[in-house]
Amino acid sequence: MQFMYIENSILKKEKIIKLLSICLFFMSINAYSNQVFVDGKEFLSLQEAKTSIKDGSLIYIKAGIYTEGLYIKASNIEIIGEDNVIFDDAAINGKAALVLTGDNVLVESIECRNMHVRDKNGACIRFEGKNLTLRNIYAHDSQSGVMTSRNNGFVNIEYSKFERLGGKGTGRGYAHGVYIKAKKLYINNSIFLSTKGEGTAVKSRSESTIIENSIIASLEARDSRLVDVSNKGELIIKNSILQQGNNSSNSQLIGYGLERGVSEYKKNRIDIRNNLFLLDRNSANVIIKHKNISEKNVQITNNFLIGDFLYVDKYIENNSWYFSRKKARIKPFPYLPNISELPNLINAISIVGEQN
Repeated sequence: MQFMYIENSILKKEKIIKLLSICLFFMSINAYSNQVFVDGKEFLSLQEAKTSIKDGSLIYIKAGIYTEGLYIKASNIEIIGEDNVIFDDAAINGKAALVLTGDNVLVESIECRNMHVRDKNGACIRFEGKNLTLRNIYAHDSQSGVMTSRNNGFVNIEYSKFERLGGKGTGRGYAHGVYIKAKKLYINNSIFLSTKGEGTAVKSRSESTIIENSIIASLEARDSRLVDVSNKGELIIKNSILQQGNNSSNSQLIGYGLERGVSEYKKNRIDIRNNLFLLDRNSANVIIKHKNISEKNVQITNNFLIGDFLYVDKYIENNSWYFSRKKARIKPFPYLPNISELPNLINAISIVGEQN
């Protein structure tokens, strides 16, 4: 009888192990499933769904890891991801996970990682149409986040995060967090962290570049600049946090109109206000370098500057300056506040900080 009890116990354990193995198997399949809906019709892969995508389509992507990207020509489309839609090393056509050439496109809730192509500018999204809205995008550990060709419309980036992107490309310049050519680039409530390989977090050749309620930080990465508006035009940065780390290869946090032989726009102005600058580079920190723009069109006001920087006389009249984080009574590096903390933090610095 004791032997039968032991035998039954062993059989029960074997059944449990078998059931667990089956569960893990189906969980693994589900994790890598490529289930897609186009206008309500179900497909088992992106490539199978591709032929059904037309102008005006709604593409809904179920959670899973996708190792092949998608090239879409249609206009007026929405691409919506379920939580945990991940494109992993999925660049197609030597460009990006999603190559989109139509107009009026929305992409929401997509994660991209490990995008690498031969030209060293593999992106999460390559947009070659007019009018793009990105919402809740997380692009990281790749050569680039978002790239566009010339776009006579807008690019709106909202509630998104770009992390550990960038690097030197061969033959096509540099890869960056985002590299945008548009009539208007608008970035709101987004985060750019640790751009690498001497890339720039926000590289814009747009007629108008507006950044607000966002965080752009080097931290410990070897980046170039936080923002580079190469062709001049309108640059507005407000209600944001900009941090330069000690490994940044360039002294300037912001560049404006610095490249030779580039086109420029009729309306050229700079408006940088109500921001927190954390200047953690031990060597020179330069808030902004600009060329060929009248000083009357440059407004840098009501910012809180924390750390040492060059050309102090240009900024101390219209901004608040604290020589160090210690003087401002804020936590030492690598502390980086959330954007929601900015108003209260500024208020606290104003009260307890020791201004220069």
